[in-house]
Amino acid sequence: MEQFKILVFHTIFSENAFCLSKRLGIEVLNDFKAQDGITYLIFGAHDQAVNLFSIQRQNKNIKYIIINTEPPQSNHLKNKYFLTLMKENIVWDYHDLSKKYLESLDIRVYSMYFPEFVYTPVETPRPIDILFVGSKNERRISLERKLREKYPDKRIEFHMEWKHADQSEMRKLLQSAKVVLNVPYYDSNILETHRIHFGLACGCEVVSLYSGHEVIDKFYEPFVHFHHDLFEYFDGVDMLPADMTEQKKKYPDLISALMPLVKHNKWLLEQLIQV
Repeated sequence: MEQFKILVFHTIFSENAFCLSKRLGIEVLNDFKAQDGITYLIFGAHDQAVNLFSIQRQNKNIKYIIINTEPPQSNHLKNKYFLTLMKENIVWDYHDLSKKYLESLDIRVYSMYFPEFVYTPVETPRPIDILFVGSKNERRISLERKLREKYPDKRIEFHMEWKHADQSEMRKLLQSAKVVLNVPYYDSNILETHRIHFGLACGCEVVSLYSGHEVIDKFYEPFVHFHHDLFEYFDGVDMLPADMTEQKKKYPDLISALMPLVKHNKWLLEQLIQV
């Protein structure tokens, strides 16, 4: 796999790149110096779309595999350079709904991708009962208020100002939490598997809204506590998920279920070598 390299243009994907490197046997580069004949698997290409576009215009022998992690609502999907990059290169996507949206823009998605993290389920006490990390909006503010009213004696933390780009700090926070919430920012809900996988990898129980994509929700049901309305969910439970005797399957079980996709992507790369 020497003709492939992995590039990361945003620190939030650093651990995902490390795990993909181990699975596929491909080096992660610290510095990007475009080399003739190399195909680059790229995390965060939207952050460097203009530069990547310019490099490829100057040298047609440089190829990209764009790992798209942006939902259809993202402003990055209005960037003409990013869209052109995806139209002219191989694309892997993280969600079937995102895949269908890209295909509506005449962008072919060759395969799917899932974000993998290092499994670190610490056995130390977890002082945070309920944790959420993400940008602020009214839905998330209302849920925080509701949870504080229902569980006045529980430690509830909503981090809605912190950018959490430092993955080591994010991991420490998750390892201190019993339950982590997945509350989508947008009304049209794509299941945020990056947040779910990171929480599970750190040993948290994950509570999430259903995404409305029946097949994907069903796949994740053995691992995630789902509900159509989180206000109703917490009204209807006497214990938090982390206190329940019957808990969901753990992160290694999820990764085992996703291994066929890893094998498929490795096969795709082997086919590219033969072209």
